[in-house]
Amino acid sequence: LAERGIFGNGKLINIDGVRVEFSHGWGLVRASNTTPNLVIRFEGENQESIDKMKQLFKQQMLMIDSRLNLDF
Repeated sequence: LAERGIFGNGKLINIDGVRVEFSHGWGLVRASNTTPNLVIRFEGENQESIDKMKQLFKQQMLMIDSRLNLDF
């Protein structure tokens, strides 16, 4: 995701997973420390901003692996 994801004007930070910071919030995907799962978090100015980031992350993750079950 860090290498192939396209996040427009977002600033990519890949210290602990993939975090992308936007002017209206941020999104994060990282491996869980306790389970064999991905942890996905979003924070934004409002629900519309969060929904847009979720859609962008989902689109980019599915481009890498269309078999992923993403229920966010």
